Amino acid sequence: MDTLELIGWLGAGCLLIGFALNIFQKIHAESNTYLLLNLFGSILLLYNAYMNGAFPFVAVNFVWVVFSSFKLIQMRLKA
Repeated sequence: MDTLELIGWLGAGCLLIGFALNIFQKIHAESNTYLLLNLFGSILLLYNAYMNGAFPFVAVNFVWVVFSSFKLIQMRLKA
């Protein structure tokens, strides 16, 4: 397994862990943990997709990064 593939697997793992913890009600969708897992995972997958030339996935993960970042910033400003 090369570094680029490892980065992709780590990104996918972050998203899946956040999703699983949310659906099993261990964390809330608006928690810092969930949003940071989504942000970190989508950044890793964005890089992986870009480097592999998978541009539809670049677009999806870019939007995911923007939404996760927006929500984290919004929560920080309200605190």
